[in-house]
Amino acid sequence: MKTLKLLTGIVMIVLVSLWGCSSMDDINGTEPREENAMVDKGPAANAALPMSHHGGKGALTANGWYEEQEIYYIHNGIEKGVSQRGENDIYLIGGDRVYQANVVEFVPGERGYSPHWNVYVVNTAPGKTLADILASPYKSDHYPEALFDDVEDLRAAKVAGLVTFTRPGIVVNCPIVSEKAADAPGNTALSENFSPFPSTF
Repeated sequence: MKTLKLLTGIVMIVLVSLWGCSSMDDINGTEPREENAMVDKGPAANAALPMSHHGGKGALTANGWYEEQEIYYIHNGIEKGVSQRGENDIYLIGGDRVYQANVVEFVPGERGYSPHWNVYVVNTAPGKTLADILASPYKSDHYPEALFDDVEDLRAAKVAGLVTFTRPGIVVNCPIVSEKAADAPGNTALSENFSPFPSTF
């Protein structure tokens, strides 16, 4: 009987230890996390949307651009296990909110809008520079606050060979809201202090 109890105790200790190791791996990031999965996607690593879960009581909010107008959305983060949803796209100019706010394709009320955004990263094309974009008809009138503020201009700039699009296979959940809703008490707005655009990005 003592031998049986001893064996049972050893088995229980082993099971608890294995469970504990598995949990710590998840906490320490040994298992691939959605945020870290982008590291293996080549140049798109700079596309990384550092959208961690917001720890505050309110929502994490951000500004963006749509057809030359400033818009606002709730920054809910990356959707796990999804690489594409619908036809709604969001464009990160040189990375997520590095040099300017992101540019979105649709807004509520338009066919194709949903809060789920397929991510595209925009970079200068090989052999092209910021000066080339500024000399084009596709730059935003809001520059230097925004180099691009409209998806159609972005796509035209791509056709003209000024920029490239990289799709890292990431979907983010960012429902658009009014400015009043974004500024509601308790919400936290992401910084709008962006780095200056370099010659290439």
